[in-house]
Amino acid sequence: MIQPIIQDFLTFLKSPSEAESFTKMSARSFFGMLGFALALVIPISVLLKWLGVDQFDSIMEELLAKSKWLVVFAGIFLAPLLEEPIFRLHLDLKIKSICMGLGMSFLMIGQQWYVTAVFVFYLVFLLIRVMRQQSLNFKFVVYVSSILFALIHLGNFSNFEITKHFYWIPFLVAAQFLIGLILSYIRLTHGIWSAILFHAVYNAILLIPTVLFYES
Repeated sequence: MIQPIIQDFLTFLKSPSEAESFTKMSARSFFGMLGFALALVIPISVLLKWLGVDQFDSIMEELLAKSKWLVVFAGIFLAPLLEEPIFRLHLDLKIKSICMGLGMSFLMIGQQWYVTAVFVFYLVFLLIRVMRQQSLNFKFVVYVSSILFALIHLGNFSNFEITKHFYWIPFLVAAQFLIGLILSYIRLTHGIWSAILFHAVYNAILLIPTVLFYES
């Protein structure tokens, strides 16, 4: 039987919308959605391994070799606190939220500059539309923000060149796109802090075993 929150999420994908008032996410819903997220991501990781994606050098390997626990701290605390306000706060289409995301987006300048440039253009477009009180399609906003969130993670691969390896993009960022949609749902249903917490726990589940069993 599909948990109610997963059914609600699948309905959200068809027609994204913001809840009239945010509700507290129950432990059952939280961990149910977490299990659902992992059930989506793990097969993608297996597929990538089978396809030979290890031809791309992972920045994670380089960082783990230098400081394993710094990677854990950055992944569990810094990444959610930065990425959620940048990629999800503006989903409420409020001027203050869009401006905050726009200001914080410059923290991404060192990563995939062309994705950052598109993201800034996208936020400016939203800001102009909102200031002019013009309507916006929630589906457009949710899916575009999730796509850009996924694409910024191409920076995880040190030797990835978009002109040479563009055909790998859907495979390399599929997991991040799906997680972006899940986090968008949580942000618009339960609030930005619930999305930050979910992002942190999700990263912890992936990072801590990696660090514990890492061999240089």
